[in-house]
Amino acid sequence: MHVSDLRHTNPTLRDKLERLYALRTRSRVNWDAQGYRTLLHHMGDPHLRLPPVIHVAGTNGKGSIVAFLRAILEAQGRRVHTYTSPHLQRVNERIVLAGAEIEDTHLERLIDEAQAQHNLSGLSFFEITTAIAFKAFAETPADVLLLEVGMGGRLDCTNVIASPLVSIISRISRDHTEFLGEEIAQIALEKAGIIKPGRPCVISAQADGADGDAVLRAVAETAGALSAPIYAFGRDWRSFSEGDGMAFEQGGERLHLPAPALYGAHQIANAGAAIMALRLVSEELPVSADSIVRGLRNVRWNGRLQRFEGRAFGLGEHTEVWLDSGHNDSAGVALAQVIRGWTEDDPKPVRLVLGMLAHKDVRGFLAPLARLVDGIYLTPIQEEPQGLTPARLREAAGDLTGSCAVQAFGSLPEALDAATSDGPCRVLVAGSVYLAGDFLRLADERAEAGCRV
Repeated sequence: MHVSDLRHTNPTLRDKLERLYALRTRSRVNWDAQGYRTLLHHMGDPHLRLPPVIHVAGTNGKGSIVAFLRAILEAQGRRVHTYTSPHLQRVNERIVLAGAEIEDTHLERLIDEAQAQHNLSGLSFFEITTAIAFKAFAETPADVLLLEVGMGGRLDCTNVIASPLVSIISRISRDHTEFLGEEIAQIALEKAGIIKPGRPCVISAQADGADGDAVLRAVAETAGALSAPIYAFGRDWRSFSEGDGMAFEQGGERLHLPAPALYGAHQIANAGAAIMALRLVSEELPVSADSIVRGLRNVRWNGRLQRFEGRAFGLGEHTEVWLDSGHNDSAGVALAQVIRGWTEDDPKPVRLVLGMLAHKDVRGFLAPLARLVDGIYLTPIQEEPQGLTPARLREAAGDLTGSCAVQAFGSLPEALDAATSDGPCRVLVAGSVYLAGDFLRLADERAEAGCRV
């Protein structure tokens, strides 16, 4: 939880969120089993009364997989709950009840109930909001809950689900290493902790080479000990680009599908993981081929290679602004692939507007990107004490930027204005979920004012 997470247009709710945030002064990945489970018990053990659960862990792409699952299931007419984190603009985004974000009054009532029933001191913000979310999910009818892990998996406080319909593990890379370990195999074992006895697990596309092999071994080790069948990308199923669309293959069957509405080649693997999971639970949650097609076409997930037309903000006709939340090495690789595709189709300049948190791997994220862009515009993250200043961001980048022009600015609006000041270009805003939230607030403000972004 970060200070910028607490911003909210409702002052009463913001005050309550701030009080929850202040209850614990240090972060940790492992939930306090006794305190957290006691809170759940005092709230009526809502985790035992949930709709069927699809549990999703991983480093990159788990939110996108949830978005694909939701879009396909809703296209089938299902009532879908989702729990994701972090949010971009307001905390309500984390808890979606049967297709709609939780209302302020509902969230306030549940916060008050939690405080009245249990001493919350020592519990983390995420532990409390997860218990509150479970209560909301248990009270609201739905066909399925799409549950995203907060961090890790084995010791994450979402991991109280005894028997999910299916678990999904997205691409695993090095992130939150201060909690999960430095080695990719350690991280994979933590993520694989959501696998439950006898329940299937889908493994999405992993890195090529030694890291990917280490992930698959770690997950297979955990699954084998639990007699849980695993379905790995490339071995048991695959998804890939096909003409203007994509294809999915499994068990000798091939589906010809439209390209996902979420941009980027990496989203084809995420879409495939969602489709594979739904095939495994087809008895409980059957979906038609038409629902898959409509879901792929209609899926939305803000802040993930989200495109903003320059003309909408008073920019030149051929200027584009792209927003992404990527902030680790795998995200850098995926964005580099996107940039190469852009420049092949239309070689206009690409400028990177970059802001990152202090505990992120700046060099790992920038290494694939720095020599593909025409300029890097460094910005702080608004009201975020854990964010890097432009000076520290430049220092962390070191010699990676080579001859690429690097400029530092005091705010995101200044960096954006400089990046778009001299003719048609593509601007990529990336480096942090929290920077993405800043951008979306700025876009709303400037759109309302009729000004340029």
